[in-house]
Amino acid sequence: MSEPTFSLIFRGDLVPGYTAADVKANLARLFKAGPETIEKLFSGRPLAIKKGLQKSQAEQLQATLAKMGAQSALKAEGEVAPPPPAPPAPEPATESAPSQAETAAATADWSLAPMEGNLVKEHEREKKDTVQVAVDHLSLKPAQGNLVDDRERAAKAPVSVTVPDWQLD
Repeated sequence: MSEPTFSLIFRGDLVPGYTAADVKANLARLFKAGPETIEKLFSGRPLAIKKGLQKSQAEQLQATLAKMGAQSALKAEGEVAPPPPAPPAPEPATESAPSQAETAAATADWSLAPMEGNLVKEHEREKKDTVQVAVDHLSLKPAQGNLVDDRERAAKAPVSVTVPDWQLD
């Protein structure tokens, strides 16, 4: 039986610490491709960059991509993606045992590293009409004195005060 061959799969994921612009430039140099071709690699869909590789060749290319900031995966050719594993049965929690969420987070093969760019493509965005707001009536006053003019204040009736006529001897 012949040795299995592998495909190198890339979805556009970045190694934490790299920017999308840097990774795109690195891949353009590596593959000697134009910006349009490299942009297609960052579509979010899994694309086979190279097919028919021996395991050692595939691992070497995967390591090269990782050094350039691109996360990739190896897939044996002819292999169907395995179904997700069934969740384990819940166990009674003890103080020393880690929670199920902690265990899943520790073994997860993903990160929350920020991606450059927008998650929604330009053609998917909802188009909004521009709104014009009239600001002709607004003005800025100097930072001295009262902000309200005397004519804008409500007039108050004067208060009458009776003062007793006390005599001090």
